[in-house]
Amino acid sequence: MSDKYVEAALQRGAVRSVEIEQKIRTAMDTIEAEMNANDGIYPMNGGAVSKNEVARRAGIGITTLFSPKQKKLGKKVDLWLITLKKKETVGRERVRRTYAERAEDWKERYLALQDSHVKTELDLMEALAEKEKAVTEAQNLRDEKALLLEQLRLAGAKNVTAFPKEKH
Repeated sequence: MSDKYVEAALQRGAVRSVEIEQKIRTAMDTIEAEMNANDGIYPMNGGAVSKNEVARRAGIGITTLFSPKQKKLGKKVDLWLITLKKKETVGRERVRRTYAERAEDWKERYLALQDSHVKTELDLMEALAEKEKAVTEAQNLRDEKALLLEQLRLAGAKNVTAFPKEKH
């Protein structure tokens, strides 16, 4: 081959390498954004983030990261994964555990709300019973007052006089 063809091939290869690196960076940024939006848990692949998952999200083959030209990029992905695993919940087992913890947390909240609801219902029933008792007692007092006023009216004004009504 002539030098001209070799030079053109090297340029095309360099362009492809830059494109692959850009795709990988975009995939890593997307994965981080999805994790941030999902409380630190990767929402795809059962929560597992791996070199293979990064390659899949970038739209390249996993073997590309092991090729001689892309080994540096593969090492960058490895370092990124190590850093990610230290600060976020990554891996199927850890994600399952986190989901289980969240479910338990929500269950506790639900049971606390249920207990609060039952207590409120009991308080309401007690308040309604007290109200009914007070209404009944008020009616009895009105009836007694009416009876006493009737007796007073029948007795006439001989010995008993009504108290004058207070003016406010």
